[in-house]
Parts: sequence; structure tokens; C-alpha cells
Amino acid sequence: GAAVWLVVLVSTAMAEEEDNSTTAPYVAPEVDGLHWAETFDGDVWSRWSPSAQEKYNGKFSVAARNQEALTGDLGLLIPDEARHYGAAAKFPQIVGKKEAPFVVQFEVKFQDGLSCGGSYIKLFNSDGVESFKDDTPYVIMFGPDRCGSTDKVHFILQHKSPKTGKWEEKHCKDVPGVPSDNLSHLYGLIINPDNSWEIQIDGEKKTSGSLLTSMEPPVNPPKEIDDPADTKPEDWVDEAKIDDPDSSKPDDWDEDAPMMIPDPDASKPSGWVDDAPLKIDDPSATKPEDWDDDEDGEWEAPVIDNPICSVGCGKWEAPRISNPEYKGKWYAPKIDNPEYKGVWKPRQIPNPGYFVDEEPCVLPAIDSVGIDIWTMSKGILFDNIMISTNVGKAKAFADASFKLRHELELKQQPKSAGGGFFEDAMDFALRNMAAVGVTAAALLLASIWCCCIRGGGAPRAPTPEEKKQARLKKKAEAEKKAKEEGEEEEESKAKEAEGEEEEEEKKDEEPAEEKKEGGLGDIDEDDK
Repeated sequence: GAAVWLVVLVSTAMAEEEDNSTTAPYVAPEVDGLHWAETFDGDVWSRWSPSAQEKYNGKFSVAARNQEALTGDLGLLIPDEARHYGAAAKFPQIVGKKEAPFVVQFEVKFQDGLSCGGSYIKLFNSDGVESFKDDTPYVIMFGPDRCGSTDKVHFILQHKSPKTGKWEEKHCKDVPGVPSDNLSHLYGLIINPDNSWEIQIDGEKKTSGSLLTSMEPPVNPPKEIDDPADTKPEDWVDEAKIDDPDSSKPDDWDEDAPMMIPDPDASKPSGWVDDAPLKIDDPSATKPEDWDDDEDGEWEAPVIDNPICSVGCGKWEAPRISNPEYKGKWYAPKIDNPEYKGVWKPRQIPNPGYFVDEEPCVLPAIDSVGIDIWTMSKGILFDNIMISTNVGKAKAFADASFKLRHELELKQQPKSAGGGFFEDAMDFALRNMAAVGVTAAALLLASIWCCCIRGGGAPRAPTPEEKKQARLKKKAEAEKKAKEEGEEEEESKAKEAEGEEEEEEKKDEEPAEEKKEGGLGDIDEDDK
């Protein structure tokens, strides 16, 4: 009784807790201390400008998520698949400083999954965001991308050569994969004053490195390069090994000998029949009487194994074995090439574009963020794009926005098959130990009073196994009883038949005139 009531109470409390905690009203996060943040509240299109380029045939919209966690929270939505999307927003210019880190983070939710497409952002410096397009020079490209074999979170740094003035892409060598679920995820990049960087997903570090050693190609070019005017001499020998000129094929080497030959020691088994088929028509089969050749076609007897082929029938062939005389094609053995000069390499010359940038962490001016993607997936939603020079402030912003939403989205997910009521009840009990403890104690005392003080008590309910055994026993008894009744009935019928035969015999033995006294049987026809 107490256990049942405890389960009922916990179940009810769990259900109420679940119902009341999977959503919460949206409250705009604090942005104090951040360089810039976009939460997509208010008049978004007064801050964002769609690209005017003709190729961008997709139109962003500002919308809530299909399944809200923070009710009333909006984001920038990609509503249709198979479209190019482009839009940008301007913010106060930020210039890298040696003593301060650089932090960028944003949320993306793949509401309908991500089969093929990007969801990254570009940070750049521009006089106008309306002209933003795919080849607009950027400083950082960061975010998830998946299509075919590509499945990674991009981090690309555009670095300007102080020698040539050209910008060159530097790609992160070790990139993490993109989460495969449909939940909101937070993507963060931190570039520290010591040139180290870190990529985070949902606030956890997934990979890290250095701008000086972990980018491809390297930020700083090599001091020397191959001389483009140098060419390999015509008489340069690249082969390290050559055929031995003094070797020759042995006289007994037979290149035509087969790899496999019939086993010479094998012989045809006794009982093998060369001229008999393996299958024959069943001689015992006959055409059915109702077989109609016109409707059913010509009747054919079923085919069976030929009984005389128990050992084998047909042409016998010896099994094949490896040929001990097989050697294959002959090749001359290799020896060191006396003319070998090694692997040729062009001579090295000073790199005219060589430079050393010890502080690539000091980023150039940035004043805009843009989204330039093509996607085969709809339902991608961006939110809470943020730029900061304070890691702690960036984390606080994420805690007040992404963390709250992520916890609610996890609760909204269907329960996994591996879990169940017991695990959920234990989790609820651990989170509400005081209330569950008091309830359990009260129910225990009530059970003791009912069962012990009042005496007696309800009998224990049978277990499922006990119920099963009782049903089996009852069934066996019923079958036994039916069997016994059947036997008794047969025996009774037999006895009854025997009794009738004996009585008939007695009647035959008694004289016809003899009467027994007593009863109406004493009266004969003359007395009437």
C-alpha cells in the first residue's frame, strides 16, 4: 500500500514538474560589457540589410522556433531550401588589441536537420553592408558546414601580407564536426593575446591551437622557397635500384607451367557412374486425374535425385592442387644503381615575400557581420550573435540565453528507450529528497499502524509468477478431472451393458409360469 501510494505521488509530481518546466518566457539577455550583440528583437531590418546581388534568391524572415523553449524568442530564419541567402549588419568598429582577447559566438538550430549547406558567419570591414556578397573580403569565417564528405566547423582567418599587401586564407588544421541533432547549439571562437585559439561548441572546448603553428598554410611564410627557374638536369638518375645486368633466367625455369594441376594421386571413386544423369523424373509420380492439358499445360513428372548417383555421376575430374613446378614469370633481381644521384630538389632561394608576424592575434578592423550561404535544408535559425573582448562577459551572455534554452530543449526531447520510469523517478527523488523522504516516512508509519496495530491486514497480492502457476495448476486439474470423468463414464456404460446381459440370461432360465410374490407383479390376467 505505502509503496503504491509513493509511486503514484512521485509519478504525479514528475508529470507536474515536466509540464511546468519545458518552456519559460523569454527575457532579453543583458548585453552590458559586450562590444556588440544581436538578439533579433525589435526592428531587425533596421539593423540588417539583405544583399542586393541577384544570385541571392532566398529571403530571410524573423520568426520563432517551431518548438519554443523560451517562448517569444525570435531568430533569423532560412524558410526555404535550395536557395542562396545573403544579409549583413553593421556594428561599431572593433580593432584588435594585443592585451585583449577576441570572442565571437552565435547560436544555430537545424530545425529540419542539415543535409547539405552552410550556417557560418563572416566578419569583415566594409563601407556598406548592402553590397555584401560571396567574394566580399572578410577577416574571419566561422561556423558549421555540412555537405557530402564535408562535416566541420570552419575557422578561416584572412591574413594580410605586410610585404605584398595580399590577403591569404589560413585554415584551421584540426576542426571539430557538426552536431547531428536538431537542438540549438552555441558555436564560439576565442582568439587569445598569446596567439592561441579555441573553438567551443555549447561552451565546451572541442579543439585548440596556435595561429603561428596550427593554420594551413602557415601565417608566416617560409624563409626560403624553391627556385622557380631551376630545372632537373637531363642526365639526372632518379632510379635507386636497377635489374642486375649479370643475372639470367635459369634453364629449368618454365614460365608456362600452370599454377594448379590435377592431383596425380587421385582416382575415380568406386561406384561412380559416368553416363547417368544426376536428376531423373520421379518414376512413382503419375499425372493427377483432374489435370487438363489444355488448361494446365503438358504434365511433367517432378524431378528427383538419381538414386544410383549416391557416389557421383557424370564426367569425373581429379581435384586440382598447387603445381610444385610452378615458378611464374622470371624477373631479374634488383641491385643498387651505381648511377643513382638521389631525389632531385630545386635549389632554395630567399623568399621575396618572407615576413614574420609575431602577433596575428591582433586582428585588423572589423565592423560588419554577414551570412552568405547556399543550403539544401530549410528551417535553419540563427540567434544571439555576439562579439566581445571579455571571455567572462561572453559566458554570462551565453548562460542567460543559450544555456536556459538548451536545458529546456533537452527536457522537450522524447524519453530514450534505454531509460524508463525507474530512472526518471530516481532522478526526481534525488532532486526532491526532502519532500520524498517525508512522504515515504508518513506512508510507512500509516502502513505499520494498519497492518500491526489494527491486526490482520489485507493479504499480500499474488505475484505475476504465482498467478501464472495457479492458472497452470487449475488447468491441469481440469484436464485430469475431465479424463477421469471420461473413464468413469465408459466404465459405467460397460457395467450397465453387462447387467442387462445377466438379466436377460436370468429371464431365459426362469419358468414361464413361475411368479414372484409381492407387488403388482403378482396379478395376472385371470385375476383382473
